[in-house]
Amino acid sequence: MSELEELRKAVEAARRLTGNLRPDELKRLKRSLVALELNTSCQKRFLMRTRMGAMPPTVTVIIVVAAVVAAALAAYFIYSTTARGVRQVSLTVIGQPTLYAMQGGVELRVTFKNDGTADVNLAGSIIVVQDVNKQAVQFTNPKPATGQGNVGTLPPGGSTALRYTITNATLDQIPDGALATLQTADGYQVSFAVAKP
Repeated sequence: MSELEELRKAVEAARRLTGNLRPDELKRLKRSLVALELNTSCQKRFLMRTRMGAMPPTVTVIIVVAAVVAAALAAYFIYSTTARGVRQVSLTVIGQPTLYAMQGGVELRVTFKNDGTADVNLAGSIIVVQDVNKQAVQFTNPKPATGQGNVGTLPPGGSTALRYTITNATLDQIPDGALATLQTADGYQVSFAVAKP
């Protein structure tokens, strides 16, 4: 209960007890009531002024939502860059890649192993070998060395033996130990040396 209400109740109780108040007492009482009302309104304004730093609830909610969205974007960025960096192809050549003479051309047999963490597509890949004249010779048309199935995607940890061919070339055009480079359709490259039997 506020002081103003208490004072009004006290005045009502005093009127009932004494009957009627004299005019001078009534003036004094009115003056004290007006002073009390002014005092309480000033206190209310002062209290309102001291609370000016408080934020409305909607602003608080917007700030919290923005912080959550920013944290989610940062987490996605960290995850995506790490995943991209970890998932890589690492092809290695197993054994010695060997050149063989065939009717109408040369065949290159090579075995690849994927030591990486991402798949590599060998379909459409080519092998470029340097000939005795230091010119590039392209071996194309990869096929499984067993002659069965198709060349496709090599999963991580998998290996495959392939044979590449070139037509209108002889075994004498390619020196023993020549540098060869596999180029996949995805743009991955690996270099190795080739041998003759």
